[in-house]
Amino acid sequence: MSLVPWLTVLARRTPEYGEVGWLEVVAGYDFSLLAPAEIQHWLRMRGVRGEAGAALVGLAGEALLDFGLRLWEACAEETGTVPRPGARAWSIAQDRWRKAMLRECLAADLTESALAGAIEGIYDQVGCPEDMLDLWSYRAPWQEALGRVHFDALYGFLGDDRAAMGAVA
Repeated sequence: MSLVPWLTVLARRTPEYGEVGWLEVVAGYDFSLLAPAEIQHWLRMRGVRGEAGAALVGLAGEALLDFGLRLWEACAEETGTVPRPGARAWSIAQDRWRKAMLRECLAADLTESALAGAIEGIYDQVGCPEDMLDLWSYRAPWQEALGRVHFDALYGFLGDDRAAMGAVA
């Protein structure tokens, strides 16, 4: 389980998207950002609705092997659908995760090389579209040059200027 409370980061770093919901939770689970325990906690805090939701909260031990399936059932029970990669709703959730993670990295005051590596890690983990490729310059392990961040492109991608990013931290 990650030590980062990703649902808290998501809500704090992307308030323009509104309340965190099933869409973000299912996507976050698919991106391996959210562990079952964090999702179960989210359900308890917001209030469990329906039999599938109650079953999801109650999963423990070996039953957690079916967590993904039970998550989809609880989501479908409450929303009537389950978001899938490639759908418009999935793209919205993916964008929210990308922006939250990038803003969290910017707030961590990393060196430029470390930030470039973090951006690449986000790209890899969240399965980001090509629109992130111009945010950093890759540094292969055998290269002497450090990774570089293209800050203008990064702030443009986030829809924020440098002053606004300070307010997000």
